[in-house]
Amino acid sequence: MEKKEDRRVRVTKRMLKDALIELLKTKDIYHISIRELCETADVNRTTFYKYYGNQFDLLSDMEDDLIGFISSTIEKNHTDSEKILTAACRYLEENLEFARLIINNNVDPAFPNRLFSADAVTTSFVNRYSPETTEEALEYFYNYITYGVYRVVCVWLNKEDRESPEALAKLINEMVLR
Repeated sequence: MEKKEDRRVRVTKRMLKDALIELLKTKDIYHISIRELCETADVNRTTFYKYYGNQFDLLSDMEDDLIGFISSTIEKNHTDSEKILTAACRYLEENLEFARLIINNNVDPAFPNRLFSADAVTTSFVNRYSPETTEEALEYFYNYITYGVYRVVCVWLNKEDRESPEALAKLINEMVLR
């Protein structure tokens, strides 16, 4: 059984994640030092290194949180795409600063590939098509739909007067089902 993280550990990691988001608003990850990150988070460097090897490990942990949330949502609601989309959009809206940074490719251009290669995402997609669909056709469909939805979400996140997560999920679902 997986051991739950201590509350103090979760709080410390949250402080580090918030500090990274704050710093990423003004500089790229390559120019963020661990010292600066720790000062912003008000955390000792030794504490930082207890959990992460560098700022890229911290970013990867944050990306893993998002991918993990989406994967678990897909697994719980695998037959209800609108419910999956609504939950994902709510998560992004609740974590808007990070979502904007990561979705706009300002931080990690490889993130979309990590997201779209997650087992739950690919399996969910493949299961929606008939067994007669060729592998080549599936690859094209997958890229067309996932990257299209990704761009729609990107546009939505960048709007100041956004539709609700529910409205966007319904719109995306309608577009994909057509």
